[in-house]
Amino acid sequence: MNRRMVYRSFEVWLFVLGAAGINALFRTLFLVPRMGEHTAHVVSMMMLIIVVLMFSSILVNRFLKGYENLDLFLIGLLWVGLTVCFDFLFGHYVMKHSWASLLNDYNVLAGRIWIAVLTAELVGPWFMASDRK
Repeated sequence: MNRRMVYRSFEVWLFVLGAAGINALFRTLFLVPRMGEHTAHVVSMMMLIIVVLMFSSILVNRFLKGYENLDLFLIGLLWVGLTVCFDFLFGHYVMKHSWASLLNDYNVLAGRIWIAVLTAELVGPWFMASDRK
């Protein structure tokens, strides 16, 4: 994977991050009051998965040229790493959430499906590539 791919991938991830912020605001202001916390969480995560796949498609089909499957999985790993780091660092140090509450979003047994968004980030670039090799 070359530098240009890394830069483009990071730029697109920033748009995903912005969309995730808008999604969180929409969930808090509109979905939770109408659906309750759990249903709003599930709907919001599904919406975010669609956004991740959309941006994955834009990245691999418009901005990247000459990629291999390994490049697409490395981009997915980069996105997951950036997202998890942002989630914990921003969540703890800026939003002042406890480490326990941040870890709770990763608890599938408690009905939290955040891990599905991370899975979409991991496989999204490969899955959305129109000319997979």
